[in-house]
Amino acid sequence: AQESRGLGDVYKRQLPDGFAAHLFASEPEVVQPIAFCLDDRGRVWVAEGNQYPRRAEGDEGRDRIIVLEDTDGDHRYDKKTVFADNLNLVSGIEIGFGGVWVGAAPYLMFIPDRNGDDQADGPPEILLDGWDYKRDTHETLNTFTWGPDGWLYGCHGVFCPSHVGKPGTPMNERQRVDAAVWRYHPISRSFEVFAEGTSNPWGVRLSTETCISASKIEF
Repeated sequence: AQESRGLGDVYKRQLPDGFAAHLFASEPEVVQPIAFCLDDRGRVWVAEGNQYPRRAEGDEGRDRIIVLEDTDGDHRYDKKTVFADNLNLVSGIEIGFGGVWVGAAPYLMFIPDRNGDDQADGPPEILLDGWDYKRDTHETLNTFTWGPDGWLYGCHGVFCPSHVGKPGTPMNERQRVDAAVWRYHPISRSFEVFAEGTSNPWGVRLSTETCISASKIEF
């Protein structure tokens, strides 16, 4: 029943001539998908947000990252790999620079996989902390995407201002983030607010002119 409902939603889409939509994966094979990205092999990396909307005590939760692959070219996945589990309140992922970049408030993390075997080389590395999750868990860091300038871009909603910095950074040296588009450089490890003044951005697109447009969710 869930499969047919998913197929119906796909076939109702209106697409330009020459395009087609296919149901690649659906529940219950994929549970609570909250974010995804694509790698250079055409595979889909999905964050399953089982822990949402409440963060578990401590740093371990019920979220995980899976890799879905279509090995026979029929437009539906037939291979699933669990890349990481026991994550807590994941809200954004992107792949690149030898691993997976994960947003899981209060952290921006990097899970290394430098040999590309789809198995984490070690525990997540905490790059930044201070992302607020206590006031609102669905408006924190999200929508990771690489910019043409080599920076990792993401969004942050309103009503849950964060004070972000490397672990151990004093409060007066942290970057305030609220209703904004931010970016992080994977090599220099620099972090900054790129634009602010929106409401609840959950989606970002970069044009050929390197302009940013952010979509928002209204409640």
